[in-house]
Amino acid sequence: MKYKLTIAFLLVSFTMLSQEKASVNYLNTPVVQVLLDFESKFNVKFSYNAKLIGEQLISLEAKQATLDELLFDIEALIDIKFTKETERYYTIQKIKNRSITDTQHLEKVVVKEYITSGISENNDDTSIILSPEKLGILPGLTEPDVLQSIQLLPGVQSPTETASGLFIRGGTPDQNLVLWDGIKMYNSGHFFGTISALNPYITQDIKLYKNGTKARYGNRISGVIDITSDEDIPDKLTGSTGFNMTHTDGNLKVPLSNKAAIMISGRRSIADIVDTETFRNLSKRVFQETKISEGNKVFEDDEVTTTKDLFFFNDFTVKAIVKPNENNTFLVSNLFTKNKLDYGFLIEDYDEASQDKLDIKNQGSSIKWNHAYGDDFNHEFSAYYSNYDFNYTGTNSITNEFNDRLNKQNRVEDLGFAFDTNYNLDEASTLGFGYQFSSNKVKYLLNFEDSESPEDNYNESNVNTNNNHGIYGDYKYYVLDKWLLNFGVRANYFSVVDKLFFEPRFQLETKLFSNLKFKSSMENLHQSVSEVIEFNTQDFGLENQIWVLSDGDEIPVLRSFQVTSGFVFDKAGWHLDFEGYYKDIDGLTSFTLGFDNIDDFFSKGKSKVFGLDVLIKKKIQNYRTWLSYSVMDNDFTFNTINNGEAFPGNSDITHHLTWSHTYEWKHFDVSLGWTMRTGIPYTKANGLIETSGDPVIDFEATNAARLPNYHKLDISATYAFNFYRSERWKGKLGVSFLNVYNQKNVLSRKYEIAQSTEDDGFVLREINKNSLGFTPNLVFRIDF
Repeated sequence: MKYKLTIAFLLVSFTMLSQEKASVNYLNTPVVQVLLDFESKFNVKFSYNAKLIGEQLISLEAKQATLDELLFDIEALIDIKFTKETERYYTIQKIKNRSITDTQHLEKVVVKEYITSGISENNDDTSIILSPEKLGILPGLTEPDVLQSIQLLPGVQSPTETASGLFIRGGTPDQNLVLWDGIKMYNSGHFFGTISALNPYITQDIKLYKNGTKARYGNRISGVIDITSDEDIPDKLTGSTGFNMTHTDGNLKVPLSNKAAIMISGRRSIADIVDTETFRNLSKRVFQETKISEGNKVFEDDEVTTTKDLFFFNDFTVKAIVKPNENNTFLVSNLFTKNKLDYGFLIEDYDEASQDKLDIKNQGSSIKWNHAYGDDFNHEFSAYYSNYDFNYTGTNSITNEFNDRLNKQNRVEDLGFAFDTNYNLDEASTLGFGYQFSSNKVKYLLNFEDSESPEDNYNESNVNTNNNHGIYGDYKYYVLDKWLLNFGVRANYFSVVDKLFFEPRFQLETKLFSNLKFKSSMENLHQSVSEVIEFNTQDFGLENQIWVLSDGDEIPVLRSFQVTSGFVFDKAGWHLDFEGYYKDIDGLTSFTLGFDNIDDFFSKGKSKVFGLDVLIKKKIQNYRTWLSYSVMDNDFTFNTINNGEAFPGNSDITHHLTWSHTYEWKHFDVSLGWTMRTGIPYTKANGLIETSGDPVIDFEATNAARLPNYHKLDISATYAFNFYRSERWKGKLGVSFLNVYNQKNVLSRKYEIAQSTEDDGFVLREINKNSLGFTPNLVFRIDF
């Protein structure tokens, strides 16, 4: 019955045709606001640079006019030209001089589309910009997930198949700097990373750096993901709400005047309210081979009764936007994310009870003031506070025999401020300087109590603070379609090791021919806070990493040196982007990376990464296809592992290919994507070695074996419509299918010594964690 209702609902919604005409009446209205109104009335998207359009005002009145008629009228009023790229997407050009002929020169004011609408190359640095509001449909996604969208770009991978587990060119997720409105994020995922913790429906832009980062970004050695929420002031109340099979959300943007607005948003999971197949599949993927899925079974036929089963996540944001005049902008942002797990079970045959409680919170606030002294000079003052709080408690007990308790806490308090200035020396040159201060307090606690074996009790804790002073400068020389030169230098002082670190950064782009561009960059980076693996909670099977500060000895300051070079070719709708890179990372330890067969618990090491990222894209009217390919050789060298010889890194994915397709037809969008990659390395075991004591595992060479190759097919489709007799209210229906042919991909492989079910001996058990199987999802949204 529920499937019949769903089909009927879809059919009824699909018959709601959007209005072809609309009536408008604008009096001295900003052009930017008119375009936003058109997007709402006609369900279209405009790609343009608001700064170059400026504060131009227009007056326009029309009754029951088509969009083309209205755009024609606007072209007659001001110096811009509209170009229809697809049925829904338009680009805008600024006309320099109306007095010249039709052979007039048009200056593009939009950044170039990178792979699909809403993903573009930044003109003045190496970053890629994602705009969720304008983002076209992507394979397997019915909604513009902030972090999953990035994974379609070459050089960005997620071997763990999660949203937040982003490995950028051989770097680990904790080596990425993730910012939300200037707030540093220490946990950016919901439900153990499977879903982004950052709401896409209030996100204005996501700026991704894989290399060539600006000097203002510091204290991370891999990628930068700089996320900015909406900063515009609407002229009327706007918002949206919706749901999918994992969570529901809503947001409102309330204008207080023409100079101030407040934006609020919230999301919450529905797993504790509604049982959906999507969440069941995600749970199966997350909890496989953990204490929760397997219980504390001694034998396979043990009966386990669940006594508690609660999980949910939520996130909230509140933002104030104040623009008292054209020269000043004040922003105040607040963010709160939470994940909560409370699970218990009872093994009846042994009267054994177990319970696991987990709370993960990330909250923060930021303020920003931007002041412009005319067109040539401006400064920005910003401050932030970020708090990450992790708390896990696990208990086990057998009535009248024993009970134990394990507690793990990890807390990060990060606060700081920055002052940035930018001065335009002339039309081509810009000079910038800045100072940043941050104070990072990191605490962890590991506590274990066992009533039966008190000699195994332990209590380990550490609290440390790092004060970071950063001074930096940037020089940029930019001539449209000819030259781009960025040179920067940053000096970091880390109090935790009482050392000063210098970080030169360089970027060059030049047009060799009309269709060919050369690019190159170099950077040196340092990092004083990172995640390390702790083995005390490995029985829990989840979240066994903690944030710690460098101490210069067992946890060194991480250093990364990266150099890149490549070419970009554009002609006849073809876009080819080739970029080779070399990255050297130093300061790794066996604390920061887990190895199964190390003889010495502590070992220092480094990583060398050679790679090539390739993007090939072709657009034919409403059809887009792009092929993203990466080849990488990531080698580790540790002083006491593998006899000091190099071996493949833990996330060394030699080949990674994604082939994606999108097609737009009227109000329908369809996308298909196929992903294939090399399996990651693992250390293979031959069997058990019998000793006078307990048996030990006989391992082969470190990371000498590889998991089977990974591949899957994802499909998604959406339909956008306006509600009947309403030009303001619009909706969207979407459906997605992950891993369409239900491929059983192995994500990791480990071994453990288990008690034999046939005798009193021990056997070697292989533990495989598999990818997400075939998983459908459904989304419904309303915008107003």
